[in-house]
Amino acid sequence: MVSVTNAQVDDLPGWFFPIDMELFRVHLARSAQQGPGDLAELGVYLGKSATLIGGDVGPGETFTVIDLFGDDAGDERNLEENIDQYPELTRAQFEANYRGLHGELPVVVQDYSEKIVDHAAHGTHRFVHIDASHLYEHVVKDIAATRTLLRPDGVVVFDDYRSAHTPGVSAAVWEARESGLRPIAVSEVKLYATWGDPAPYTEAVLSWVRDSEFAHEMHRIGADDVVRVFGGYGSAEPVWLPWVPPRMAPRFSAAVTAVRGFTRRRPSRAVAS
Repeated sequence: MVSVTNAQVDDLPGWFFPIDMELFRVHLARSAQQGPGDLAELGVYLGKSATLIGGDVGPGETFTVIDLFGDDAGDERNLEENIDQYPELTRAQFEANYRGLHGELPVVVQDYSEKIVDHAAHGTHRFVHIDASHLYEHVVKDIAATRTLLRPDGVVVFDDYRSAHTPGVSAAVWEARESGLRPIAVSEVKLYATWGDPAPYTEAVLSWVRDSEFAHEMHRIGADDVVRVFGGYGSAEPVWLPWVPPRMAPRFSAAVTAVRGFTRRRPSRAVAS
């Protein structure tokens, strides 16, 4: 596989901010130091984050991605979410985007995200990204499947762990702490965690962020020190983004830009002396 730049990832459609591109790279690099391991992504949309992960696949490692790609979602609520937020998603579009940067595809599975356990090795994965259904009952299954895939020191990344339109993700993620999930770091939209020892990853995040363009602060959650990473020159995501459904983000962004433009053009009123 070929490493890709942030600019190349940025050219693809979807939502993946520079702050998380860098956090992905930090966790991917640190997990590789523990020895070779497999990688997986549950829910790929059009391949934005998958192309970055694919650039880190080493010799003997397997990268598996899974998505319904528009197939029957199985239940009415899941179907409504897919139609509402991802109407343009197709397997052909994902594969074309991925091949444009890597040539060779990962293992692509068209199935329910929790079915990843039927297609990928158990206990061998060093990195898994969960970005599939936002419905609580499905996220719970995705978390269980991911724990089956991960080796003891592997990392899991959760998308939309705090977005207002995805409370089911938040509930499932924080409940997983009861089964031993330990948070490492958080950004505005993603949470990084492990069922193993978070200390090596926490140290890696701190080592990187201290010399980066981003700001950080520490939070104590139970027995864990969790790094919040935020800000950064040219990389701060819009403050409204975590509260806007993905399909509405481009329209909302255009509206904000239009309002700002109107405000700048509006002549100031003369003040009577």
